[in-house]
Amino acid sequence: MVQHTVLGVIEISKQTIAALVSYAATHTYGVVGMTTSTRARGIAATITRDPNRGVKVTIDENDQSLTIDVYIVIEYGTNIASVANSLINSIRYYVESSTGLKVFQVNIHVQDLRMSSPDQPI
Repeated sequence: MVQHTVLGVIEISKQTIAALVSYAATHTYGVVGMTTSTRARGIAATITRDPNRGVKVTIDENDQSLTIDVYIVIEYGTNIASVANSLINSIRYYVESSTGLKVFQVNIHVQDLRMSSPDQPI
């Protein structure tokens, strides 16, 4: 993502945006982890130790807007829709306030549920 200003050029990489998204996701109540869209990508992310696994950033060069896909694991027993909406708002806030870029769309993909404690009743 490149922005031209009178003072020079500002370049923000997709990895930087993905790092902001990862931070927002891991600090949102109910999200216990990030995952990938497929097992093959999961193995590749593990081998390469990708810190931004589970985040896909697409940049529309025409209007300088972002589409963000996030693949997460949610805590069992939490309201999935509430966690997803909270995460969408959090991601939009972190990315727009940190970069000045417009977030067009945030897509949340809940890949799994996880129980924190084996003693928790079902």
